[in-house]
Amino acid sequence: MDFKILENIGLTHSETKVYLALIELGSSSVGPITEKANVASSKSYELLNKLMNKGLVTTYREGGFRYFKAVDPSRLLDFVKEKKAEFDKYEIKISKIIPVLELKFNEHTVETEVEVFKGYKGAETIFKQMIKELKSGDEFLVIGGGDTPTQNIHTKIFFEKVHRERSRKGIKLRIIYNETRRKTMNRMNLFPYTYARYLPFGTPSTINIYNNTTILMSMSPTPAAIRIKDKKISESYKKYFEEMWKIAIK
Repeated sequence: MDFKILENIGLTHSETKVYLALIELGSSSVGPITEKANVASSKSYELLNKLMNKGLVTTYREGGFRYFKAVDPSRLLDFVKEKKAEFDKYEIKISKIIPVLELKFNEHTVETEVEVFKGYKGAETIFKQMIKELKSGDEFLVIGGGDTPTQNIHTKIFFEKVHRERSRKGIKLRIIYNETRRKTMNRMNLFPYTYARYLPFGTPSTINIYNNTTILMSMSPTPAAIRIKDKKISESYKKYFEEMWKIAIK
């Protein structure tokens, strides 16, 4: 069985080895623990003390010798709950300092900002930021949605999640699709605050425009995007969108 999960919940690699050695040995003095865990003898007591501080190991004396013993493994669940409670406290504290950090961060914002994002995590970062910046009643515009010929299930699930959150927040979307994607994109158009039109041609990438931000994105074979924060550029693309919207059909 893979016990790496113990490292994932906060034990170091060496602590994990010592803990598992104690589980197998039962009560033991430090020598057999050191040998079975294959750790440096100079580190054994330090590791055992750390495990005791985590509530995973106990100690006692018998016949003049000191012995160590792992507590019931169910204690691991309590340990995880304690870690979670710790992180919940951190979340509250972090949320309080974010406005201060953002003020300082925005002091260094330049007039034109260009960033490149790659992969699904990058795309997720972009759209989460967009949803965060837009308020109920705001609008974002899209040209070329659904034009990717190799759109896979991962892509579809990702964008459904984005649009579900967008519509829940009351953000309006106007989108221009390629006519050939009309049937396949009907499901997306069912989300509230969605207004779609179609053109007889598509674009090799998707153009997303909102506020002072323009996002140029390609989804094939994996997502890649360029985010440009510049008022003049976004206004230029908005004008282009409005001209396309006039000639697009419902």
